[in-house]
Amino acid sequence: MSKLHMKGYILQTLRQRQEGLWDHQIAEQVLKEYGLHGDYWRGNVRLTLTDLYAGGLLEELDQALDDGSHFGNGKVLFKFRLSPFGLERMRGAGLA
Repeated sequence: MSKLHMKGYILQTLRQRQEGLWDHQIAEQVLKEYGLHGDYWRGNVRLTLTDLYAGGLLEELDQALDDGSHFGNGKVLFKFRLSPFGLERMRGAGLA
């Protein structure tokens, strides 16, 4: 289990993947890392991604409609990557 807070873990994960990751891929990694499961925690990761995106720390690369295999049929999936501002903030917080 990671000792790093969830937002920090997500930022570090995206820093390692410049091509970006889909929100369902990020949720999968976070739940595995923290030993969590269930719709509540998957939704919590999506909310955290929304917060990071709204703060300018992430950039949206793509969107797709879920076929029901990730969050639910017809839900919008997002692909994110770390923004230059996000990397700057990570450095300032000692995460990079």
